[in-house]
Amino acid sequence: MTRTRLGRAVLFGMLAMSIPLLTACSGFMTGTSALQGEWVLASGTDAEGAFIEPVQPITLEFDGDAVSGQAPCNPYSGAVVRGPGTSGTGTIELGALTRSEMGCAEMEQNLLESRFFAAIEGVDRVSVSDDGERLELTGDDVFLQFTLSEKREG
Repeated sequence: MTRTRLGRAVLFGMLAMSIPLLTACSGFMTGTSALQGEWVLASGTDAEGAFIEPVQPITLEFDGDAVSGQAPCNPYSGAVVRGPGTSGTGTIELGALTRSEMGCAEMEQNLLESRFFAAIEGVDRVSVSDDGERLELTGDDVFLQFTLSEKREG
């Protein structure tokens, strides 16, 4: 093998080995690219029935493989352990969510927050609408529908 060919082979090998590292850093390893941005909860149900209206918007934001948002009372954050791929539809697994433990002024909102966290921690499927305007998270007895945030659109 000539020196030039050997050099090209080494360079090609180095590039091929770096692709997994680059994709892991860009959110493609877990497949969250279609989910990126902020979403606002439009409706939710669990085994107890429909969620009540929150006092403030409940949000969910995907930023790479990180997830965060605002629940009825407290902010939260965590990680996407496994994502659906670039289509935005398929299985999803969120890691443990961290949150502060401040209570809401209204007892009903405290209950809603508990139900929301139980629901979001129990989801295992995700679907983004074809127009990219709706995100649905589902699991056993759980249905959470989010709409695209104005913050994301603008």
